[in-house]
Amino acid sequence: MQTVVQLNAAPNTPVFTLQARDPDTDHNIHYFIVRDRTGGRFEVDERSGVVRTRGTDPFQLDMEYVLYVKAEDQSGRVDERRFQSTPEERLSIVGGKRAPQFYLSNYETEIAENQKKDSDIISVKAKSFADREIRYTLKAQGQGAGTFNIGPTSGIVKLAKELDFEDLRQPHVYSLVVTATEDSGGFSTSVELTIRVTDVNDNAPKFELPDYQAHNVDEDIAKGTSILKVKAMDADSGKNAEIEYLVSDDHFAVDNNGIITNNKQLDADNNNAYYEFVVTARDKGEPAKTGTATVRVYTKNKNDEEPKFSQQVYTPNVDENAGPNTLVTTVVASDKDGDNVRFGFVGGGTSSGQFVIEEITGVIRLHNKPISLDRDKYELNVTAMDDGACCVNGDTTIHTSTAVVVVFITDVNDNKPIFKDCPTYFPKVEEGAPNGSPVIKVHATDEDKGVNGQVKYSIVQQPNQKGTKFTVDEETGEVSTNKVFDREGDDGKFVSVTVKATDQGEPSLEGVCSFTVEITDVNDNPPLFDRQKYVENVKQDASIGTNILRVSASDEDADNNGAIVYTLTAPYNPADIDYFEIQPESGWIVLKKPLDRDRYRLRVRASDRGDPPSSADVDVELDVVDRNNKPPIWDMSTYGPVHIKENVTVGTVVTSVKARLRETYKLEAMAQDKGFPPLSRTVEVQIDVVDRANNPPVWDHTVYGPIYIRENLPVGAKVVSVKASSGIENNPTVFYRLMPGSTAQTNKFHTFYLQQRSDNGFTWADIKVNHPLDYESIKEYNLTIRVENNGAQQLASETTVYIMLEDVNDEIPLFTEREQETVLEGEPIGTKVTQVNAIDKDGTFPNNQSPKLEFTKFSNSYSKRQRLAGSDASVRLPGLQNSLTLSDICILEQVYYYIVDSPRNEGKDFFEISMQTGEIFTKVVFDREKQGAYALEVEARDGAPSARPNSDNQPNSGMFHFSYTFALNVFIVW
Repeated sequence: MQTVVQLNAAPNTPVFTLQARDPDTDHNIHYFIVRDRTGGRFEVDERSGVVRTRGTDPFQLDMEYVLYVKAEDQSGRVDERRFQSTPEERLSIVGGKRAPQFYLSNYETEIAENQKKDSDIISVKAKSFADREIRYTLKAQGQGAGTFNIGPTSGIVKLAKELDFEDLRQPHVYSLVVTATEDSGGFSTSVELTIRVTDVNDNAPKFELPDYQAHNVDEDIAKGTSILKVKAMDADSGKNAEIEYLVSDDHFAVDNNGIITNNKQLDADNNNAYYEFVVTARDKGEPAKTGTATVRVYTKNKNDEEPKFSQQVYTPNVDENAGPNTLVTTVVASDKDGDNVRFGFVGGGTSSGQFVIEEITGVIRLHNKPISLDRDKYELNVTAMDDGACCVNGDTTIHTSTAVVVVFITDVNDNKPIFKDCPTYFPKVEEGAPNGSPVIKVHATDEDKGVNGQVKYSIVQQPNQKGTKFTVDEETGEVSTNKVFDREGDDGKFVSVTVKATDQGEPSLEGVCSFTVEITDVNDNPPLFDRQKYVENVKQDASIGTNILRVSASDEDADNNGAIVYTLTAPYNPADIDYFEIQPESGWIVLKKPLDRDRYRLRVRASDRGDPPSSADVDVELDVVDRNNKPPIWDMSTYGPVHIKENVTVGTVVTSVKARLRETYKLEAMAQDKGFPPLSRTVEVQIDVVDRANNPPVWDHTVYGPIYIRENLPVGAKVVSVKASSGIENNPTVFYRLMPGSTAQTNKFHTFYLQQRSDNGFTWADIKVNHPLDYESIKEYNLTIRVENNGAQQLASETTVYIMLEDVNDEIPLFTEREQETVLEGEPIGTKVTQVNAIDKDGTFPNNQSPKLEFTKFSNSYSKRQRLAGSDASVRLPGLQNSLTLSDICILEQVYYYIVDSPRNEGKDFFEISMQTGEIFTKVVFDREKQGAYALEVEARDGAPSARPNSDNQPNSGMFHFSYTFALNVFIVW
């Protein structure tokens, strides 16, 4: 550290500032003078590091004053007496003038040989103590003049010409001197600058020769034998010039000296051959550079190979009824040396039992005598022998190899695969399971032997179905999903699948197994309320236990995932919850405390029983309708007219009116028996005298119905609106209640619910669907609705609503059994094969039964009743005219049968079916030797428009249909 001091500097004049850095964030740096060689002429501020003058004596010109200083971190204690500190540093202070000072005592740097010309190398800066401009000059010591230059004012050293580390005329180290001179004849000073040039990997290794060759190398030389040597050079230095070798053929290896050896047994069989490969020389630079050369190794052939069979085990099949001279198989062997090969059986000779082999060709046949193949298989050991013709003296060593021929005796493919456990398959798959989830492992057995008994599995795709919903491993029978199922969507609760097992015989035989996969539920649907908000009127004097309002939510999930539990809260006013409770299962809000306010606001949560549960909330607003049970009674219904003069004074009595409270009588009645002593009990009776104008409400109809609705109405749909008029004059308010009965038909399970509404001064009651309706389960309902007025005395009346369900076409015809039939070959066209049968749950009865129909007239329409197996099913056919006939109704209920017209249906051109009866007949005369089995797909359709979701109401022969198909396997026999 250097600085200057003016000769006449006053006391406390700053001359230098000490600066030390500490990377710690909690440092506490203090500065000290350790040794003073100035006679006390300077002091240092302990905290700021500022060095100042002391005393009034003038400083001497060009005299050097030296201080030794250090810095301590007094937050970093070494021991009890010491802190962390810097080493002692020398501070030189000169009186008057001194030469400029470079910031470093010497400068060194390193540059790569590929440094760009005119690029900055290093900055060499000096400080002027006289505050003058400094000029910089650069001079080379020894070689290198002109290689670098320096900015005269910036002190930045730049590369003046390009470098090449490999150029012997250029040094690798440049020794330079930089001089800093102050303007206007000031002082100057110099410093040494050393620049070292480093090598760059800019030269690739080069081989001495582009092509290396080795001749007459024996193919049986020992592994690791030296064959030839290659050599490459690299003009770079250090690791950039260190070379390692690699070869492209794993028959050979190369070491770091370039010596190539064989890494495997060489082979010159059949012809004198050569190996051609590439040797790569790679340096160790970063990145590495490479050079290549081609190597050819020429080898000589020797008779060192034995004949090789094309396979070690041959497994031909021969029919059990094969005759003399039947071809069994041909064995093939070759000798890599190029020798000729002859065949025979182990032990010598060309015959073995009933089999013979041709010595030259390797053909194996049955002999020309009577044949008796009474075993499942025969094992033959065959030999192949070379003759050494490939090479000079090759016949001195003869080579032999052997193979096994296992002759399998096949039987006639007269058994088809059978799924013995098919009736027990009831697999389940969870909805939402990922594609590829396992379903079940099916298994089919075939009693045939060999390939005739080998079974492979496949999925039978249903007609009109895009893709398959399941896949099966053709070898293991593992059935997996081929999609992600949605139980509440189009997939439904059950999905049918048909697996086919095909043996490998020729022609192959097939067996099928159809079963149903249950799609099990996951809790993926939250409850859904039928209203966004419930608003209801409540009578002020409603008694404790009164059913106030029923909220209703539905959940498409099944079992616990769709089972809903209701809970009640009062988030707006916590006190409201004291007045009401909710039945968890039904959703009825019940009064548990007398009402004393005009309005109550509640919130109902519907939660399913899934794990974890899903829930939904809805607000309930209850407005209390005041009912004054005992209004006062006027003495007169009308007062006046009262005549008064216009000029009467203020305070004059005009008239007097009077009202009295309604009369209430309280009595006490006693019941007493005639025993001895007699026992009795009393009861209080209260009689309110009411106005004659208070009459019970009057219904628009005493009986509503029959009302016909379709079974597929959605939950929340309105069935009918009913209305009763109040029996109290000028008081239209009434209250309705749907009375639950003791059976499902009388709304025991709340199949319907009631919703009250006001319209044009009247109060209506809308009856709505609360649970899905199913004609096939319950066909009619008998509901009772009670209505009360809002008078002082509650008077009520009841009405009956009859609801009849109409059947919709929502069931798919299902076949009653799986079919497998046989047909004799040669039978004439039109021969009956079998009869299929399908049943429609919508009311279709088996085709071979005669329907018993009776007609009942409903105004301009008819209903039909059919009686089957003791059931009583009723269907209404609206809009039909009096000309309706028995055949018309049969067409609507009939199941029709069709051969599926699809390229996949292999039997469609060979069979035909009766559309009404399901009987299947032949269309051709069959030849079993041409094809032994046919798979036939049959479709059943009902005869009415579809009411199922996503049917799009597309017509088919004038009417949309659902269909269900199954595969019918027909076998042709002798």
